Amino acid sequence: MPTWVIIGAGYTGGMLAERLVRGGEHVIVTRRQPGSAAAAAQALIPPGGRLHSGTVRSVAVDLADPDTVAGLVPDGAIVVCAAPPGDDPVAEMTRLLAAAHSAARIVYVSSTGVYGPAGGAWVDESTPIAPHTRAGRARAAAEAQLGTHAVALRVAGIHGPRRGLVERIRAGTYRIVGDGNAHVSRIHVVDLVEAIVRAGTSRLAGPINIADDDPAPIGEVADAIAAQIGSPPPPRVPVDSVDPEIAGMLTADRRIVNRRMKEELGVVLQYPSWRSVLVGT
Repeated sequence: MPTWVIIGAGYTGGMLAERLVRGGEHVIVTRRQPGSAAAAAQALIPPGGRLHSGTVRSVAVDLADPDTVAGLVPDGAIVVCAAPPGDDPVAEMTRLLAAAHSAARIVYVSSTGVYGPAGGAWVDESTPIAPHTRAGRARAAAEAQLGTHAVALRVAGIHGPRRGLVERIRAGTYRIVGDGNAHVSRIHVVDLVEAIVRAGTSRLAGPINIADDDPAPIGEVADAIAAQIGSPPPPRVPVDSVDPEIAGMLTADRRIVNRRMKEELGVVLQYPSWRSVLVGT
């Protein structure tokens, strides 16, 4: 049984680790700080301390620090990098690839932010890379270092338990940037975890878009949520009134094609639309 090494056991990485441990896999979870790493591992241990046939341990790993990466990856491991890129994504990815030279698979959790603004058009994996935000450029730089046996999952906006628009709209802190007509694709964390597991156990390589079937204008989404929970519609604010990085992400107006995810990875979406999760319809 191969060991799964999860670099960055945050929201998505933590959900992935929970799924794997529950299934009896051997898992190494990492965070940058020792205390955070240990807490991530402890959270996976059920009451009574029984882990079925699997194991979990924690390691403090910072891809910017070579000493924390050396010797991390066992032979034949499946490595999932879910950590956001740091200041030097090229050096960080090069360092990880060197440490994972004997790994069976490498799955890089990237972002649809590597694509440029699309004006509402559908975007598939053949669309040229043209990031227009700092985060998108960092993701693209990291992707460019991947070897031929690695897969890059280009993930749309992630939502799920404890992560979404509902709480912010209910609190009255959410703002719609621009006119609200920009399409945003999404993916539920449960479906994302399924895609990561399938990517880790497949022979597929290259980029794969990860998104649901229902991209929608952000204004439509936010207004529907507000109506469902009985809150006022979130206000629209001018694009130039918010941080350019945030504005760039929320106004890119892309509709993400998920054909390769469904046909080649074989993902059957549990949450094909944001509507059933966020609005309850």
